[in-house]
Amino acid sequence: MMKKLLAMIFLFIVFKSNAQKADQFNSWWYYSGKYQLTEKFNIETLYSWSRHNFVKNWQQSKLRLGTSYNYLKNISFGAGYEWVVLFPYGAHPVPKKRIEHRIYEYFTIKNKIKKVSVNYGVLLEQRIMKDRTRHRLRLVFSAKTPIIRSKEGKTIIGLSFSNQIFLDVGKYANNKNFSQNRIYGAVDIPLNSALALSIGYMNQYIIIKENRIENNHTLMIKLSHKIDFRKKKKQFSLL
Repeated sequence: MMKKLLAMIFLFIVFKSNAQKADQFNSWWYYSGKYQLTEKFNIETLYSWSRHNFVKNWQQSKLRLGTSYNYLKNISFGAGYEWVVLFPYGAHPVPKKRIEHRIYEYFTIKNKIKKVSVNYGVLLEQRIMKDRTRHRLRLVFSAKTPIIRSKEGKTIIGLSFSNQIFLDVGKYANNKNFSQNRIYGAVDIPLNSALALSIGYMNQYIIIKENRIENNHTLMIKLSHKIDFRKKKKQFSLL
């Protein structure tokens, strides 16, 4: 067992040393929305404006609409649709601009360890392209915690962290499942009860081919919006 482990580590080191790794600098600008309709059902939205060379060139445009179901207090399921436009960028560009239609399904398990909120999740994507459909699995871990609170206990500044492992599955994976890793950290600033601003950094490590790797350093700016329509219904019922 030890010999196999050492052999795998050696092959990984050789692979990294022989690969053409491109260090690139990007920025992603996000808007995400979560709208709670009932005790169980939510609507989820997202738009991502992803740029290469900081903001100079297009990298990706993504629009999402989905729904989630709170099965238990700490377990939820979700599904949705994404319209994605991918642009040629960087040292290893795609041949031309292309559109993907993505269907996704996920489940999330939530936990809390003292002041730290922890999420574990699995997301399955069907990436529908012009000539093929590819399948991808994301393994997600995230955590967040307040670091400065008001006297009333409300968060003034918080920290968040996440890591996503991307695995290609299906016939187009070619027995090479690991394709990407994203590690992210941010400072979270609640603007009011409905809006929060996150400013952070993401390292996106992408294996395009055996000898072609992207190592993307990405500035992340995210505006999160939440509305609980149950409260509004209660307010209207009192009028």
